Amino acid sequence: MNSHTPPGSNPGAIAPKASKKQVFFKRLISTLILWGVILGGLFGGGQRVSLVTFWLIICGLGFAAFREYVKMVDVKGMVFAKNSLFVAGLVYLSFELLAGASQGNLLKTEIPMLVLGLVSVGMVYLLFHYRYTSPRLAPLAKLLFGWFYIFFLAGFLVRIFTFDSLNGAWLLILFIVLTKFSDLGAYVTGSLIGRHKMIPKVSPAKTWEGFCGAIFFSAIFGLLLVKLFDQHYQSIPAFHVVILGAVLGASAVLGDLVESLLKREAQVKDSGQFIPGIGGALDLIDSLLFNAPLMYAYLQLF
Repeated sequence: MNSHTPPGSNPGAIAPKASKKQVFFKRLISTLILWGVILGGLFGGGQRVSLVTFWLIICGLGFAAFREYVKMVDVKGMVFAKNSLFVAGLVYLSFELLAGASQGNLLKTEIPMLVLGLVSVGMVYLLFHYRYTSPRLAPLAKLLFGWFYIFFLAGFLVRIFTFDSLNGAWLLILFIVLTKFSDLGAYVTGSLIGRHKMIPKVSPAKTWEGFCGAIFFSAIFGLLLVKLFDQHYQSIPAFHVVILGAVLGASAVLGDLVESLLKREAQVKDSGQFIPGIGGALDLIDSLLFNAPLMYAYLQLF
């Protein structure tokens, strides 16, 4: 017997799987801690403290999410390309934050977004066209697609935060509530009464009941936030919040399905172990990335 093995133990035994209740409470505790960090950083100091905190959060999550993505899609080698895209992503997010905070003009901010959007379309084309036909280009296409999926879409989070110099942080909080409470609604409703699977081949756990719960939770908690802090949301009518909740709630589920496709391709359950009970950084922000352009479009149009 191994001297380091306690008597009666079985070193080859598999640890028991956590129950749904244990997973829920672990997820709840992690969520409360995250909310504490976000609220404390955004509202615990002046505008400069808020900007620096947001920059650290968005760059940290972007870095962690891209790193998880690179591991997930299993791109071998190409160290220079990986590091270059890491740096380019952080520089891009920093540029967006500086341009927004200084109320940069249209030429400084919108044209780069348009150019990056066109380039990103090319990235997607490369990914799907050369994935099987050219083994040499496939890894590069995957990296470029990951950069678009994470850093480019995260730029819209920056734009929401800097949209209004006085209430930008409150707009971001509303967006997070509308999106992440849809995740909570889908999880709770799906766990309690979920029976009818949405797309079992992509994500076996997602149900149509959970989908409806996502929309309901998003609209209700978004409306509750606006009513409780109405002085910060005077320009947003209540019925807009309900519509936003329905649209972003549905879109958040689609965002989760997109990441589920990536994880299924990589044969992993979570993108990483960044946060207990939630998974990786990409698991945390996938729906936010998917929804951010929609929220920014709403702010621009209305």
